[in-house]
Amino acid sequence: MSIRTMIYAACLLSATCGPLMAEEPTPFFTLRPIGTGVWAAISPARGKAGSNAGFVIGSDGVLVVDSFVDPAAAQALLDEIHAKTKLPVRYVVNTHYHLDHVAGNGVFKDSGALILAQANVRTWEHTENLKFFGDKITPQQKQLVETLVLPSAVYRDGVELFLGDRKVVVRVLPGHTGGDSVVVVPDADVVFTGDMFWNHSLPNLIDADTQAQIASNDTFLKDYFKASFVPGHGEVGKAADVQAFRDYLAALRTAVAAARGTEGSAAVVKSVLPQLKPVYGGWNYFDHFAQRNIEQTADELAGRKRVPMP
Repeated sequence: MSIRTMIYAACLLSATCGPLMAEEPTPFFTLRPIGTGVWAAISPARGKAGSNAGFVIGSDGVLVVDSFVDPAAAQALLDEIHAKTKLPVRYVVNTHYHLDHVAGNGVFKDSGALILAQANVRTWEHTENLKFFGDKITPQQKQLVETLVLPSAVYRDGVELFLGDRKVVVRVLPGHTGGDSVVVVPDADVVFTGDMFWNHSLPNLIDADTQAQIASNDTFLKDYFKASFVPGHGEVGKAADVQAFRDYLAALRTAVAAARGTEGSAAVVKSVLPQLKPVYGGWNYFDHFAQRNIEQTADELAGRKRVPMP
């Protein structure tokens, strides 16, 4: 089994301006131009890259957001950057610790980039990622996780980075994992949300605090209503798409809370699933994540959900 197949299988078990140039597909992702010098690398659902990424070109360097599930996809992204600019990649921001957003870090570190993330990412990357392989993790899988390239610079609440005269703002917001960053490009009105927002896709809620994630999506709508939002999974969205995702989380919490008096997990799923399917059954990953979303939210509301600790 290849490294990419092994990591992506684990993620599925857990879970997933001026004139613009045309979209540019690769075997791993499609580049979407979303502002002058700002690109989203969009991976199709269950695609080889595993998640979305992107990059921002400034006057003296490049910043990359996330590094995919596969080092080969990270190398393809680096090649695309080099095709567009001779400037160096100075920074890579990991939006959170999950495998599908950090496994290509080594490619960028080897090219000279500084890897940054919220402090918990460095703590959890070699430990919490082990759970995605289950109880029967192999020595090869364990070694893969324990040799992932860690961020070498961390922050608690956020950081401002400068690509020459271009400012990029990294904010820490709660919800998806307890160590989540969003990357804002103010002069392009672009927000890279990581997995705080999934566009018409059911999310992986294994570590989530859904109430906090709803509040963070409200922050997106309040502070960046006119922005383009690059989600962790799904196509580039606008405020209406963020609203739809926020409303899914709210509907999930409401339905699960109403069904919690029912005896047993299976009964809660039986009650809630028919309420969600008419509205959200056509979203990506519904068949994969709907039952897990219900069960994990029930655990969250009951106070028995295990989440990573700082």
